[in-house]
Amino acid sequence: LISFVSVSSAIKKNKTNNCNTLVDNIKGAANEYVSDNRYNSAFVNVAKTNMSITINASDLISGNYLSSDKIKDPNDNKTDITSSVSATVELNNDYTVKSVTVNGINCNN
Repeated sequence: LISFVSVSSAIKKNKTNNCNTLVDNIKGAANEYVSDNRYNSAFVNVAKTNMSITINASDLISGNYLSSDKIKDPNDNKTDITSSVSATVELNNDYTVKSVTVNGINCNN
């Protein structure tokens, strides 16, 4: 029983670590995307409305900001959740990143 609890705890910790790494990778990709596009007039036109922008994970992947061709659910590591994942980026007045929130991934399961 002790061994089972120990293994279960290690598996849960590993899933949480993998999930947090995935979220950090998406945040980093969103930062790079903003850095590359903040002088682009189309980007500025979208961003200036409320000083934020939402970037779909599929756009980060197709733009080579994320290296994977799909994002898998960290709870089962099988289900493709790419279409439901995005990053909402809050911007400073100079269109640099103020904060990034990743939507569609829950690391607390």
